[in-house]
Parts: sequence; structure tokens; C-alpha cells
Amino acid sequence: MMEAYAKEAVRVAETDHGMALDYTPESIPRLETVLSARSPVPEPEQEAATRLWGAYYGEIFRRKYPADWIMAVYPGQLNSGRADAETEMAMPALDIRGSHVYPLLKVFRRMTIGPTEDLAAFYVKVAVALDARQGHASEK
Repeated sequence: MMEAYAKEAVRVAETDHGMALDYTPESIPRLETVLSARSPVPEPEQEAATRLWGAYYGEIFRRKYPADWIMAVYPGQLNSGRADAETEMAMPALDIRGSHVYPLLKVFRRMTIGPTEDLAAFYVKVAVALDARQGHASEK
């Protein structure tokens, strides 16, 4: 299902914004451009937008690392400060050799907080950590 959302994100980026997304880390700045052009996202559309663009962002990780999409509860959710924080809510995440990455949450934060939630910087940070676990240098 997440691959289908990512494929739709590629189509929308090309059709609506003339941006070619190719599932490489080098496409993250183009994804940022698309998100900037589509911001602010009205609250009723945030969930669908998060799935669409978060799936694409996640596929960048999944195609570089051996990973599977899973449903997982974000750690610390109970201490998140949200009004409904006591209700655990599973969301799509990537299981990369036992590490969980939450690309949809990062994209949601990017759409609601803004460019300070830099997707490229987050990708580099996660890639460095994952590569360190494997014992070799990160390819950006």
C-alpha cells in the first residue's frame, strides 16, 4: 500500500509541479520544493497528504536499506503533549534491521511546522546512524 502511495506522489509531483521524483536521496530537495508549494495544508487534508508524501519519503529509505513497512507505535507517544496522548496509535513505519524510522511523522512535522523540519538533514542523520550500525561510511 505504501508503495502505491509513493507512486502516486511521484505522479502528482510531476503533473502538478513539474518535479521529477526518482526515489533517490538527491530527490529530497525536490520533495521539499513540492511540500513548500503545497503549504499550508488545510487540516482536513493533512492525513492524506502525510500518507502520500510520507510514503514517498519512506521509499527513499526502503530502496537504500533492507527495510519493511510495518505498523508501529511511535516511542514516547504517551509523553507527546497531545490531548489524546494516552491513546496509542500505530502508524506506518520502516523496520530497518530492527531500527524503526517514521517517515510519515517527519513529513507531517515538515508540513505543519515548516522548513525547519528539514527532510534532507534528517535523511543524512538517519543514514549515518544506520550505516554506523553496519560498520561503513554513509553514502549521502
